[in-house]
Amino acid sequence: MSKSTVANGFALIAAALFLVVAVGEVAAGGVEDVFAGKVIVLKKKPPSWFRSKQAFVKFLRSHSTRLVYENEDHTWSFETMAFFRRPLGDYEVDMVFYDVEAGSGKNQRRFVDSYAQNTMDRNTRSLSHKTHLTRPQFDAKIRYMITVQSRGRELAKGFFETRGVSQAAIDQQKRLEHEMKKMEKSMRELEEKARRQQEEEKKRNDEAAGDLF
Repeated sequence: MSKSTVANGFALIAAALFLVVAVGEVAAGGVEDVFAGKVIVLKKKPPSWFRSKQAFVKFLRSHSTRLVYENEDHTWSFETMAFFRRPLGDYEVDMVFYDVEAGSGKNQRRFVDSYAQNTMDRNTRSLSHKTHLTRPQFDAKIRYMITVQSRGRELAKGFFETRGVSQAAIDQQKRLEHEMKKMEKSMRELEEKARRQQEEEKKRNDEAAGDLF
């Protein structure tokens, strides 16, 4: 094989690699445009790399959900991806949650909780995030809206509903368990009182029998 053939081969490989990288960057940008202004709640964490825009879009659509189920400790954990219409321009955003049982309008939704979330790239147009919700701020069987905000501006939003045991049911169970413990304590106290009375009565009877002799 001639040197020119080898050189041409390396050139073709280099060009192909460049093309793959370039296509990957364009695909990522394209996904941000497809979902601009949305927060997507996911069933699983997305991979760090996709072969194409279509593969990324397919993953997000096939793994998106509106239902999140509680953990064994009655909390909720899930993955989200937010996409912005333009570069963020900041290293921090606010994750803000609203109860939208009465509606998602500004006069209908009820503020629930918020916290700050940092980003590595101030010019990013997307944000991958692990969300963990706890009680008593959040409850089961409630519709929520999650928003990404920057300096008061709402950049993206999404909706989800929590599934699991409601706080009212948990509180009722705790009350029942408390009442059961009180009843068990009362029963033990009554049994102990009855036992002491029997011992005292036996003692009196023994003393009375001794006096006869």
